Parts: sequence; C-alpha cells; structure tokens
Amino acid sequence: MRTGIAIACTVSLAAAAFADTDPPEHELLLVLGAPGEPKFEDGFHAAAKAWERAAESTRAKMDIVGLDDSEESDRDRIEKWVTQLDPESTTPAWIVYIGHGTHTQKRTLLNLRGPDLSASELGEWLDPLERTLVFIHGGSASAPFINRLSKPNRVLMTATRSGSELNYARFGERFAQVIESRAGDANQDGQVSLLEAFVFTAQSVEQFYLDENRLASEHALIDDNGDAVGTPADWFRGERLVQTPEDNVTPDGFRSRQIAFIPSEQERGLTPDQRFQRDQLEAELETVRKRKDSLDEDEYYRQLEAVLLKLGDIYIEEDS
Repeated sequence: MRTGIAIACTVSLAAAAFADTDPPEHELLLVLGAPGEPKFEDGFHAAAKAWERAAESTRAKMDIVGLDDSEESDRDRIEKWVTQLDPESTTPAWIVYIGHGTHTQKRTLLNLRGPDLSASELGEWLDPLERTLVFIHGGSASAPFINRLSKPNRVLMTATRSGSELNYARFGERFAQVIESRAGDANQDGQVSLLEAFVFTAQSVEQFYLDENRLASEHALIDDNGDAVGTPADWFRGERLVQTPEDNVTPDGFRSRQIAFIPSEQERGLTPDQRFQRDQLEAELETVRKRKDSLDEDEYYRQLEAVLLKLGDIYIEEDS
C-alpha cells in the first residue's frame, strides 16, 4: 500500500509544479481495480507507474484511485472526480481503468475495492459533460461501456468486443507501456495519437496470443464518432483506415487521430483552447471534403479556403 501512496504523492507534486504557470494538457483519472489475486497486483502497479512517468513528461493533472487508503470508497472518489470537472473545459478529460470487469444480463461493472461501479452509473455522472472525454477500459467484459458512454467528442476504447469475453485482459497494462514509451508512431509526426496507440497495443496483444499458441480471449474496440458501434483494430494500418463500414456510416478514427497524451514539440506550442479550435476546424474541413461531389467547384474551393484560413490564423497566433 505504501507504493500506491508514493505514486499518488509524486503525481500530485508534479501537477503542482506547473499548476500556477501553465494550463494542463490533460486531466486524468487513473483507476486501478481490485486485483482479486496477488499475481495481478504487480501488473496493475506497473501500469500505474507507467502512467505516472508519462504524466510527468507532459503537463497532465493526474489523480489515482485504487492504490492509497481512504475513508471514502473508490466508487465515491470516482464520482467526486467526475462531478467536479468543468463540463465545458477545452482540456481533454481522461478516465483510464486498469483492472477486471464483469458482465451479466443486467449490469456491466468495474470491479473496484469496495462497491463496484456500473456502466449505467458512470454514464449518468458523465452525461452533463460536453468537453472532450477519453475513456479507456483495459479489462475484461469491457465492450458494453461503449454502448452506454458513446457520444460525440468522446474517444472510447475497450479491451474486448463483447461482455462475454470475461478472462483476464492484457490490453490496459500494455496500453500504459505504449503511452509511456511513445511506441507506434506510424506516421512519424513526433507523437503517438490515441488511434496509433490503440492499434499498436491491440497488435501487441494479438502477438502475445500467437506466441503463446493460445486462443485470443480479448479483441479491442475503439469508438470515437458517437455511434456506439466500436471498430476493431485490424480495420486500421497505423492511422489509415483499410476497411470501411457499410451503408455510408461514418467510420471511427478521425477524433482519436487528433489527440496524443504526450504531444510533439509543435503541439506543445498550442494552448488547450487553440487545440480545441484546431480540432473543430479540422472536423469542419473533413465535412467540406465529404461534400465535394455535391458542390460546384467554385463553391467547394471557397468553403475549403475559408476553413484553411481560420486554421492558418491559429498557427500564426502560436508563432506570435
């Protein structure tokens, strides 16, 4: 238990170091579930340390639930963290869960120390938030959280493609390692986007089962377009979509390409507000491009130019 207290204190001190001078890049809640068996505890703690080191390398305001002793239950501490968030902030809010999950016909749960937390309860707490939210459930039986939490401007990742994949899942711990190491930068732009990290981690998990000659018991999904339908990692090569959904459904991948936990030097030059504006303009640009066939040529380029000029203004502000 002393290890958990040390990690939590270190993160709090690191956050305090920049709190008075710079806005945070991210607000992160890391939740460690009840390990259940001692053999899982070391992996959970190693993942927490990886996130701690990643947070120290950027301006992340990080809180940890599930390691230190508290008079409050872990469930209550999560509720307090969520309800105290500024619902309209431009800073991305992250909830990362490392642990086990369970699923029945009635409920899908995060297995915490003390009372468990259901997808429905977490969804109710998060419903008022309009800001960018990243939710990563790295444990078993995690897919049903997509159904409850999916909304526009949210990036959701789960270790499994259904609630029936109940075995211990490795995705969450490996994702922490990818974030810390910055592995998987497929487009070589100096940062690892959420989409790149998702694809790289899923490939690592898949390779584990192949090397062990075992049937894979987890298949990760990502949802970032608000349609509550997750997309598997093998639909992507790096950030490039290689398989498209049917019936002209908007594919996942666009929003998660825009977010990186540890930004490149160029990204560090932008404030959270500027990034938020940039991301919105890039989404607007994507909409214009999709309408190309329905617009006459002059109108298409007029709309394209209008958005590009606004994007240019953001980078002029950065340099000034």
